[in-house]
Amino acid sequence: MPKDGVFFKVINMILTATEKIVAFIIYYLFEFAFAPLMIFGPILCIIYIEPWPMKFVGIGAWLIFLYILYKVIDKITGREKRNN
Repeated sequence: MPKDGVFFKVINMILTATEKIVAFIIYYLFEFAFAPLMIFGPILCIIYIEPWPMKFVGIGAWLIFLYILYKVIDKITGREKRNN
């Protein structure tokens, strides 16, 4: 049976469509959750971390974590290639 058969083309089309749908869902779920994470993360750092200087370190670490997570999600979904 040849490799370029109709069955393999259909499977390839289904996998490609599924990959695009999953990337779309991951990207926009993160976009939806990013603002609350940006607001509530530092508030929780202020509430739960002691002493005071560590609160600012915790807030900075949280914001750096969100930035890195944003870049990773862009790389996974392929958005960094389109936004240049």
